[in-house]
This record gives sequence, C-alpha cells and structure tokens, in this order.
Amino acid sequence: MQTKNKYENLILNEVKGIPEEALPMVVKIKKSNIKKSSGLCGIREDNRNADEIIKDIHSNRTGFGGRDIQL
Repeated sequence: MQTKNKYENLILNEVKGIPEEALPMVVKIKKSNIKKSSGLCGIREDNRNADEIIKDIHSNRTGFGGRDIQL
C-alpha cells in the first residue's frame, strides 16, 4: 500500500506547517467535507428510482420562454 503511505506523508507534511491554533478549524472543515460531494452543492438524497426522477424533471420544465423543447 505504498500509494496510501505517500499521501499520508504529504498530508502530514502539510499539517506540520499549519499554526497550532488553526488545527481545530482544519479538522472541522475536513469532517464537514465528508458529507458533501463538492463545494458547489450538497449530496442529493432521493429514494426515487432514475425513471421517476427523470419524469419529475421533464414535467417541471418550463420550455425556456415558451419554446417547445423536446428532450
């Protein structure tokens, strides 16, 4: 598992350069990112299957200014 050790060492070296008083915030940020897929939006939680979601999206389309859009 050499790759994991490589990244662990990189992370440890980065953490060594962070001021001690900032470390609690670093841990908080790291833990909060576990629940998110990206910085742009959260994870979508939906129990519907793909067909139901697609049907919902299609039924809620407005037609972009009245144009007839076929998907």
